[in-house]
Amino acid sequence: MGPLKVAILYHDDFKLHRLDPISHPESPRRVDLALEGVNSLASQGFERLLPMVKAPKSPLESFKLVHDKQYVDSMEGLLRSGRVSWLDPDTYVSPGTLEALLRLSGASHKAVSLALKGVSSFIVGRPPSHHAGFKGKALKAPTRGSCIFNATALIAEVLSRHGRVAVVDIDVHHGNGTQDIFYSRGDLLHIDIHQDPSSLYPYTGFPDDAGEGEGAGTKVNIVTPPASGDDVYLDALKLVDHILSFWKPEYIVVSAGFDAYRGDNDMTVTNVGTRFFHLIGRMLSSKARSVVSVLEGGYGEGLRKALPAYLLGLMGKKNELWEPKTRSSRGAWRLYRAYKKLTIYTIVEHGRIMLPEELESEIKREERVFRLKEAGAKGRKRKRLKKGWWRR
Repeated sequence: MGPLKVAILYHDDFKLHRLDPISHPESPRRVDLALEGVNSLASQGFERLLPMVKAPKSPLESFKLVHDKQYVDSMEGLLRSGRVSWLDPDTYVSPGTLEALLRLSGASHKAVSLALKGVSSFIVGRPPSHHAGFKGKALKAPTRGSCIFNATALIAEVLSRHGRVAVVDIDVHHGNGTQDIFYSRGDLLHIDIHQDPSSLYPYTGFPDDAGEGEGAGTKVNIVTPPASGDDVYLDALKLVDHILSFWKPEYIVVSAGFDAYRGDNDMTVTNVGTRFFHLIGRMLSSKARSVVSVLEGGYGEGLRKALPAYLLGLMGKKNELWEPKTRSSRGAWRLYRAYKKLTIYTIVEHGRIMLPEELESEIKREERVFRLKEAGAKGRKRKRLKKGWWRR
């Protein structure tokens, strides 16, 4: 297979969502940095494979496909007032937020039309999406996490009417909004790689958060500890590969966050280099007819370096931004292995996704050993009680 095109969907209106003076990490500077990353590839001769496409406008009504109608209507009323308003300590709206969201809605529909033609795309837009749930705040998170409407969910919802869909979230934070929207949907797979929820907002996304009702077993949370490097993330990538190989999606929608890249921001302590982002881009493009990516996190170096590495992977090109493999601490590896076992055990328990026999056998073997140890401990306790050891 030759190199693949990835359309870059963008409009300057995405910068209109802003505070003056800029005093928030989720600011217009993020799209400037993202475009800097894209343009760094264009200057290396990849411009033909990264065509710039103007994001059109589309009504906010579209978001009612994935959000509560009353929530969308109330938000639109607030947006049309043109006031600066804080929805919560993390999330604001400004006079230009309406225009940015109209473009985000339009970019989502344009991305769907391209995907149906077999063309992958990347939406360099804002505000971000994946923390926005059905009614705003999701899964008891304290805030909306700078997100107002969920473009990732909107794209996945529309594409699901045309074929099998998987959502893959690689942002360092759990995509609680997307999971909230699709938690009971059995036809939509959601895989989320994120830092340990006990250490990072939104404090959701543990391995046993696997969906409910028809959706039980189709929501997969892969947890990475703080101080994780490429070795942990590349191991997680193998598990994602196995799951997608079973699911066989026609379309993949990616919550593309680059805040796990080392040194990207002060909020996280992950140590991931460009290697992971390049390889997951390459793997995803091989698993589906088309891949739609929506910009989520990333506040600095992640947008300059990890984003272009990811695009090179999607295009099937070599990683021109090669970096030495980063390694995790011993403690991070131990915690990651424990979380991974819980994830695999949850997948096996629900039976909606079949994994390679060696992975399932390992978990079943450990479960048998645990039960034998537990039974042995109970037997020893009964024996001690029979002898009346407590009287001694």
